[in-house]
Amino acid sequence: MALSFLSSSDQTLDVVVTCDSSVTADEAQRSAYLESGEIQQLGKVGKDATKFTLKALSPAEREEAEARAGALTRSELGRLLWTEAPTDTMERAQWHHKLSDDEREAMSDYQAYLNRVYKEMINASLTHIDGAEASADQLELIRPEAHRIQTVSELVLHIQRISLLGLEGK
Repeated sequence: MALSFLSSSDQTLDVVVTCDSSVTADEAQRSAYLESGEIQQLGKVGKDATKFTLKALSPAEREEAEARAGALTRSELGRLLWTEAPTDTMERAQWHHKLSDDEREAMSDYQAYLNRVYKEMINASLTHIDGAEASADQLELIRPEAHRIQTVSELVLHIQRISLLGLEGK
């Protein structure tokens, strides 16, 4: 069979985040783990590392999360600008500086939409943290702020991978 089918959106996966103080890994190991989701590729993971249990999302669940986040009212100009933005930090800053006020507002609106999508995806996917039932609201309590942002980003990456590719990955 040439087409690949998701076997079940009820599949779950336990993951850790690379900013966890109980995780020791170099950049190559972190990168390999984030690409594959295979925890054995992630250097050393201590016993007290926080484990997040994620459920794969069906296409309908992903669409519902996007709709709840405002997909039907998001800024299309912001989306287009987001995709056109340079990746180099300095080049991006200079590019952003040259945008009109309306374009900056559109970019800001689109970034806010993406943040809402991430939260909705996590709400639909996150089932447990360290074996206890959990929700995305609990992630708001992670400190420092940089760890909260990284945790959200990595969880969304894992959710997208298992939802689109399944547990076996590529």
